[in-house]
Amino acid sequence: DVLIDSEQMIQAVLNIVRNAMQAISSQNELRLGRITLRSRALRQFTIGHVRHRLVARVEIIDNGPGIPSELQDTLFYPMVSGRPDGTGLGLAITQNIISQHQGLIECESHAGHTAFSIYLPLEQGATAS
Repeated sequence: DVLIDSEQMIQAVLNIVRNAMQAISSQNELRLGRITLRSRALRQFTIGHVRHRLVARVEIIDNGPGIPSELQDTLFYPMVSGRPDGTGLGLAITQNIISQHQGLIECESHAGHTAFSIYLPLEQGATAS
């Protein structure tokens, strides 16, 4: 059992998947687009200054055009969007949800590959490192 707010976690993942869908569809090649969700348990992983015995890593990977390099450093800030019609709130909300669960979210992106990795502790009572 994992102590999380499942509704919030679903919203966090959906925000990322929705962005991936929009990025792929912007290429007008939706039939060739691919979004992969993958999960794995990791042992002895540090989030912030806390070492966790067991962490879940959830990855959302797409083969879209990638996130422009000028946005990558501010990606999780509110009101930052790469789309003209975007509000810039989805990833900020996602990061906030992950942080409320003592987790971490990271992004790696270049043309043809964007991967968001969410790390969530799976145990209580982690130790500071």
